[in-house]
Amino acid sequence: MMPGMCRLAATLIVCAASARAYGAPLGLQETLTRVAEVGPDQAVAQSLLPIAQAEVRSARMFPNPTLGVNAGRAEPVFAASLTLHLPLLGQRGAHVRAAEKALEQSRLESLSSLWQLRHDARIAYYTVARAEEELAIAQQVEQLTRRVADIAATRYDAGAGSMLEKLQAQLVHDRGLQDVSDRAAVLGVARLELARLAALPSETVTSLSDPLSAVGTTPSPESLLADAAKAHPELRALEAERFAALARVQAARADRRPLFALDLGVEILDPSTCGGASYCVGPRGGLAFDLPLFNLNGGPIARAQAEARAAELKRNAVSRRIETAVRAAWATYSAATTRARFFESRYVPSATQVESMAREGFAAGKTGLLPLIEAQRALLDSRLGQTEARFAVQAARADLEGASGVALSAP
Repeated sequence: MMPGMCRLAATLIVCAASARAYGAPLGLQETLTRVAEVGPDQAVAQSLLPIAQAEVRSARMFPNPTLGVNAGRAEPVFAASLTLHLPLLGQRGAHVRAAEKALEQSRLESLSSLWQLRHDARIAYYTVARAEEELAIAQQVEQLTRRVADIAATRYDAGAGSMLEKLQAQLVHDRGLQDVSDRAAVLGVARLELARLAALPSETVTSLSDPLSAVGTTPSPESLLADAAKAHPELRALEAERFAALARVQAARADRRPLFALDLGVEILDPSTCGGASYCVGPRGGLAFDLPLFNLNGGPIARAQAEARAAELKRNAVSRRIETAVRAAWATYSAATTRARFFESRYVPSATQVESMAREGFAAGKTGLLPLIEAQRALLDSRLGQTEARFAVQAARADLEGASGVALSAP
């Protein structure tokens, strides 16, 4: 196959894959994957890694030699020297190890930032799911209020109802129409944020495959705490910060050792000095190193030690905060689950039944409009309360995942 045909085939395959992705509902797992791999915020979270990698490269470099040249009328007439700085007593190795520990710290800190993005992605995803459910509820309520308005208008035309009932029913319907418009705007804003996090065109986020009601298995708080103590991203990052500080202590102590400077050179001497008729060349060498008489590098050593102690204190404080956050998130999750069951098993079915009875009674002329309006308002409140309770369950799971550092199922 010709190269041009290969490129065309590859382009068509990519376009076909993109078209399938655009038409398919967006799942939570796909969202989490995109946020971690191609989202704009993940690039920011990992932007410090190249800097740390460059520091490792710099630490591995040997010092550049110094070239010196001088000439004059006095002896020697001309001299050239090359000074080699030789870290022979472990200074270079200590700084390389410190830079490598700093690189590991940067890597774990980026993972900790990515873990926070996972929490944000869950919240953004279920914010869209909540907005979709609320819009669907508002549309259903608008249909109910439209039927009631039609019934009220029919009764008024037949002389069985009053103008007040007709106007009240129409007013309730107009409010339902406005509620649909408001909730559609909220859904549009939520989709924009989800598309931004997942690096997707906003027009492709049209539907979700994981509803609010789908809740996966959630481990016990004891299991979550045990896993958090071993592998929480923030705790691992703080532990790496402590190790990096201890490596800087060793590098600072290595700097107290002499750094040798080997001086190799040549001199051109005057003929009178050489005892002959022409200039002569003579070799020259020397060895120099610093004497630690007035400075034992105590400041950098003390600072690195203090940074290590601070990292350990931060890790202990974060460990206690994580335990509290996990238990609080679990309590919130349990309460939200109980509330969601109440709405699903009792409140919403009862409110639906009452609204149906009130609508039938109003259509038959047995009851007035006011009880029907109250029943419809109660039904709307129950459906929105059910949606809010479901969202609270998902938000609590997101908080539980973020606090424990344990990846929960999606959904």
